[in-house]
Amino acid sequence: MTDQSDALDRAALEARGITGWPYGLEDRVRFYEIDLVRHVNNISFLRWFEVLRVRYFLDYGLSDYSHSEADPQLVVRHQTTDFLAPMHMDQRYVVAGRITLLKPTSFVLAGAVYADGVLHAQGETVVISLEQDGKSRRPHKPDAVRRIIERDDPEVQT
Repeated sequence: MTDQSDALDRAALEARGITGWPYGLEDRVRFYEIDLVRHVNNISFLRWFEVLRVRYFLDYGLSDYSHSEADPQLVVRHQTTDFLAPMHMDQRYVVAGRITLLKPTSFVLAGAVYADGVLHAQGETVVISLEQDGKSRRPHKPDAVRRIIERDDPEVQT
């Protein structure tokens, strides 16, 4: 997946028949993402989720990846993915995401890959927010929290 496509909002996703998701990216399967059995290799799904995650963090204001003291380190703590249906060369797809659980210094980002109206993969990523020392927990930026609550409607734990 390239990171050059425009993000899709809830209305754009719904126009593509994808409901329940406030954020997504659209792309197509490339040759290098295909494995020996001629379908998308599982690692490609994880890469697509990573591209979504980084763009989501930037667009929601969770991080600007400047590595400055004003910016958190957002660290993947745990990730799961269920591979539900194969995908093939040149197939158009949408990877969608939303935060489902928001805590003061961590969150769960759910993701899904859709193609041709079918759910092909889904997963969750637990992300923790750290200070630049890489050890101390850091609260999320208030503006980002506001955007997450407005757009994603997550469960919020304090």
